[in-house]
Parts: sequence; C-alpha cells; structure tokens
Amino acid sequence: MRSSQTRLLAAVLAVLFLLTAVLIFQTKPDREGNPPLAGSPADPVQANSQAEGESAPRLEKKSRKQEMAGAPIVDSEETWDFNQGGQTVSIRLALDEAVVREPNGKDRIIPLNPPATSETLSSRLAAIEEEGVVLPVAYVVGQDRSQFTRRIVTPDLSVKMEGSAADSVAAAHDLVVKSRPEYAPGWVIMSAPSPFAALDAMVNLREVREVASADVLLAVQRSLRALPNDPLVTNQWHLKKTASSSAGTDVNIETIWNYPSTTGSRGTGIRVGVVDDGLETAHPDLAVNVDTANDKDWNGNDADPNPGAGDDHGTACAGNVAARGNNGIGVSGTAPNSTLVGMRLIAAATTDAQEAEAMYYLPQLIEIKSNSWGPSDTGTLLEGPGSLTAAALKNAAELGRGGKGNIILWAGGNGGSAADNSNYDGYANSIYTIAIGATNSSGNRSSYSEPGSNIVVCAPSSGALGITTVDRTGTNGYESGDYTSTFGGTSSATPTAAGIVALMLEKNPNLGWRDVQEILIRTAAKIKPTDSDWVTNGAGLSFNHNFGAGNRQPD
Repeated sequence: MRSSQTRLLAAVLAVLFLLTAVLIFQTKPDREGNPPLAGSPADPVQANSQAEGESAPRLEKKSRKQEMAGAPIVDSEETWDFNQGGQTVSIRLALDEAVVREPNGKDRIIPLNPPATSETLSSRLAAIEEEGVVLPVAYVVGQDRSQFTRRIVTPDLSVKMEGSAADSVAAAHDLVVKSRPEYAPGWVIMSAPSPFAALDAMVNLREVREVASADVLLAVQRSLRALPNDPLVTNQWHLKKTASSSAGTDVNIETIWNYPSTTGSRGTGIRVGVVDDGLETAHPDLAVNVDTANDKDWNGNDADPNPGAGDDHGTACAGNVAARGNNGIGVSGTAPNSTLVGMRLIAAATTDAQEAEAMYYLPQLIEIKSNSWGPSDTGTLLEGPGSLTAAALKNAAELGRGGKGNIILWAGGNGGSAADNSNYDGYANSIYTIAIGATNSSGNRSSYSEPGSNIVVCAPSSGALGITTVDRTGTNGYESGDYTSTFGGTSSATPTAAGIVALMLEKNPNLGWRDVQEILIRTAAKIKPTDSDWVTNGAGLSFNHNFGAGNRQPD
C-alpha cells in the first residue's frame, strides 16, 4: 500500500514539474528583456519589429489595428491630455510615421517601416539621416487621421506660473527657460532636450505647486480659406460693378480713391500684416508697397516671407489688400497705397507660441492683421486658439497702437457646404477679432461661406464669378502669368475688408478697435432684406447669421 502511494506521489510530482517547465518556457523574456506575447502568432508588424531587435507592440495594439478595419495604422497605447483653447484634447503618438521639418520651414511626413514601438520610437527618430529636424507625430484620439488632426510634438512647453520661480523649476526638470513672452504675461516658454523629454516633463510639471498649467507645444497645420477653382473673370467686379455682376454686390470704392485727385483715401501710411503662407515681395504689382524691413517668417525662422513651392495663397491675399493702383499694370487692392508686411506662418504646422507671436508681432507698428486661415472646415471640429494665442489676441486689442488696439480680421470659414458654422472656429469667434463672411456677384451668401452669430460683416468674393487679384509670377501660382481670376473664398473677402479698414484708419488714426467694428456694422449695406434671418437688436442694429450686418461698403 505504501509502495502504491509512493508511485502515485511520484507521478503527481512529475506532472507538476512538466507544467512548471512549460510555464517557464512560455513566460521566458526575449533577448531584449521584454515579456513575450500570449495567444496567436505574431503578426507581420511584430515579426518585422523583432527582426530589428525592437520590442514588439503589445497584443492590445494588434486588437486596435483590427478595430480600424485593417488600415496600416499603429499608434501608442499611452495617451496624453492637452489643454486646447479651454478644451481637453487627448493625443496618441504615431509609431508608423514622423515629420521632417526642412530648412525652408516646410514639413514632410516620412513613414517608419516597420513601425517603431513606444520604447524604440525615440531611437528610431534619432537614427534618421535627413536635412532638417526630425520630430514625432501624434494624432487626436477619436478622430480620423488627416493633416488637420495631426499634431507635431516639439521640445517646447508653455507653462503658466510666476516668472520668479521659473528658472529653478526649469532646472529641476532638466529644462531651460526659452522666453517670457510679452504677449502673454504670466506664461513661460521652456525647452527640453527632446520632444520625448518634453512629454515627460509636462507630466511632472503638472505636479509642481508653483505651476498652474503645463502643455507641450504641438504644431498644427492650419487650413487655408481659399477656393481657387472658381470660374474665370477678366475684371475686378468686387471693386466696381460690371455687366456680369448684380447691383450692390461690389464695395463701391471708386469715389473713395478719387483718382486722379490727391485728396482720395488709399490707405497711405497704414500697415497691414498678411498672416499666411508667404508673400512674393518682388511681384511687380506689390513690391512698391512691401515693407521688407519688418517682414517675418516663422516657418523658416528668418525675415524672408517669400513663399515656397505650392504656397500661393498669401500672395493672392496681399493683392486683395494692396496691389498698387493707378500704376498702369495689373490690378488694384482695396487700399492700393497701404503698406504690406509679409508674415509667413501657415506654410507648415505651427505651435501655439508661434501663432501668439504672430498675433502680437510689432503691435505698435502694424495696425491691421489679415488672417485667411483657421481650423479645418469639416463641420466636425470645435477648435480655437491655444492659451498663448488667446492671451496675445487680447493684449493686441487692448495694448496695440498705443492702447487703441490692433485690428485683427479673420476669415469666417469655407465650410458652409459641409454645414459648418463659424461659431465653431474659436479664432473667428474671438471677441478680439472681426469675422468676415463672403457674398457672391449675385448678391447671395456664397455657398461655402459659413453662417454664424459671430460674423460681423461680409465682403464680395467668389461664387457666381471669381476674384481677379495678384498671383505668384510666372508659372508658380494658381495660373500661368502674374495674375489669377480664380481666387475666392472667405480668404479673398477678408483681405478685401482689411483694405477697407486701412482706408478708415488713414482718415482717422485715432479709431479704437471697438470703433472700427461699430463703423463696419453701421455702414454695411443690408443684403437680401427679405431674408427671414434678419433680426434687429436692442441697439436698433440689424443682423443676419448669413451676412452679419451686411456687405461692407466704405463711406
């Protein structure tokens, strides 16, 4: 009996030994010290990663890919939360692509094949040999990948705290204080050795008692407001009615210029900053009006705003403002003697700090800034300026022009056909900006022009007819030659209105930023007065979500 028990015990021990051996074999770490995957065999992405000696993605990542219907997309499992204009936005790092910021300031996306892992992404990017800076890419959680949901992670952070403690706090987290921006008092820009170090520092800074908030500066590609494929026309109907346009659809500006008399208003002495993707400073119809001493390029980090390949938008906008009039060539802007300052900002993805710097750039010198860009017009995004840009807009309005305030005009948006609403755009919806809508040559709201309670006034733009304005010279622009008749969108309406504001400030430079808004409203011509959306407010002023106060016409 005792012998049988001994044999049974030995058999049980043998089975336990075999089970233990199998368990040890299955859970043995790989050569990189990473835990093994359980379940089905590794997929091709995992196999390729392991072939390079990299850590394999967790099994959860494979499940995530399957949920995305087989799309070759690999993101990190970890998410980071950011404050974006008062909203919390979560991002995931992309493990299958990165961005190269080239010396000219343009961004170029490059694939990572095979994808990296969260553990190897930093070393993979460091090993890429490219002319320029290689930076990690992230995407907003819950939104499809696109250039507008892409976020480029920079090594800089915006930190809200008392400036006196900034240096010691920065040093304690291996950061350096980069700037204490004048445009946003109470904020400090810090810089980390790398974007990955910045993400780690952001998490740690949020636990520091002296720090009110901390966010890594993410660069975002903004959307142009142009519609360059509208029908061709051969004259500028938006400045003076033609046989092809309806009465009251132009800005009726001829008597204000009063050529050939020297007593007319043409914007002389007023600077307009064209914040866009570039400005061709040597264009024969712009050159005499361009202030090259004060131009700025945030993308290329220099003082040359001239556009790169495909950057045609800003030059056309500049023509709407200040193409030189009465010079025997080309076209005219609404303020043909005003001074242009090229401000190249949106040729690449931009951070909150860069946008803020642009909004508060030379606030005592540049009276007006024209912005024909903003968040993507998909009808699905609610997005606005970051904390730094919001502060810069406020300070520009309250402190610019010696306390009278900078006049900042913003395109209302081109998402009307997608049921977008300008109220969703926090830039155009800021109380410190003037949102401009677009009407067409038939006297209707242009179909793309977004309605909204924030629209102050409209200006004529494309729809039934296109807008004729300056184009980049030669074969570089929208059309072959130095001019285009296909420009449009609220992109075109906004600089047209900016030129009208320049005429106002030439006549009365003491107007405050609120004065300018009120004059625009009170002098606007009512469009489609039978439209049911017209309402009269308590001050006796009429407004319409499609048109604001109406079509702006100078008096």
